[in-house]
Amino acid sequence: MTKILFVDDQENVLSALRRMLYGRRDKWEMEFASGGEEAIQRLEQKSFDVVVTDMRMPGIDGAELLSQARDRWPAVVRIVLSGQSEPDRILRSMGATHIYLTKPCDALRLTSVVSQSSILRNRLPDAAIKRIVSQMGAVPCQTSVFEQLVEELAQSFPCIDRLGTLIATDIGMTAKILQLVSSSFFGQPQRVNSPEQAASMLGVTLLRELVLSGNIFQPVDLSTIEGFSLEELNRHSREVAECARMIAQLETSDQRIVDDAWLAGMLHDIGKIVLACAMPSSYQEAVRLAEQEGMSLWAAEREVFGTSHAEVGSYLLSLWGLPTPICEAVGTFRSHRSYEVGSNFLPVTAVHVANVLRRKKLVPQEITKPMLASFFRY
Repeated sequence: MTKILFVDDQENVLSALRRMLYGRRDKWEMEFASGGEEAIQRLEQKSFDVVVTDMRMPGIDGAELLSQARDRWPAVVRIVLSGQSEPDRILRSMGATHIYLTKPCDALRLTSVVSQSSILRNRLPDAAIKRIVSQMGAVPCQTSVFEQLVEELAQSFPCIDRLGTLIATDIGMTAKILQLVSSSFFGQPQRVNSPEQAASMLGVTLLRELVLSGNIFQPVDLSTIEGFSLEELNRHSREVAECARMIAQLETSDQRIVDDAWLAGMLHDIGKIVLACAMPSSYQEAVRLAEQEGMSLWAAEREVFGTSHAEVGSYLLSLWGLPTPICEAVGTFRSHRSYEVGSNFLPVTAVHVANVLRRKKLVPQEITKPMLASFFRY
């Protein structure tokens, strides 16, 4: 059973949560703490999978509680459920918060958020990797893209379109910006179709605050890992994303599926960045193993880590509250074998096919059904 600790200094709120979630008692083991101090005591006495806390509380508030949870119990999923939206409180809590929900929050939304993170969490067998993913706040990004972003923000009148375009070229930046709009950090959660749209929704003033003061992006240098290039990985991801979009447009008229195919294609390798940044020497071992044994990097990762970048990336995105079809596509695109015309089309199929085309060194300007059939015959 998933063990959840709910924290709020108002007893009527805790009582409402008990009533609202009564039907989940056969799947969730729930406890309720009346404030941050009591929550810390509960966490010291017992292990929990998820902490759901209010933000404004006397003594230890939500931001401080989640910061301590991140540092002392890093594998715990950390969720804010609050009616408070002061920008300074949100900025202070952002690095320690996975998902920000606003009150009132219905049972369906809360159940969906907790269940998705719990399901994908179970796909990672290694506790150390779970902790690494769970502790990630600022997201690694390409240094040259970050410098261009800061330069644009330093202008007297930064161009929001230019900012969005830059963010869309980097895997980490794309993931982080989607986290901010998929949760209620700054307004109601939104389902967006691109990083450019997400940047536009946040606006120049807030983006400047987040990038320069909130430190949501962390430029990294991974050149010490021989045979691994973040610049090349970003280029590959953009190519897969564009190819996945073309495939989805060919197979469905559902614009949401088309958009999710692009986003999943862009983010399908984000787990590589997580592993490479957190454990560079081990990732170097995986890269060398792949080269020496002639195996895929995906298979080499499994040899070294016991898991692959697909599961790692999927778990991170689920923790950040991204839509389920994107998380599932990122987690299963390598094992998705079939291409069936006429079946229910999902973003994972588009990403799988696009990645195969890229591995074959093919990035076509246009994709047709006969072209796809030539790659997937039975």
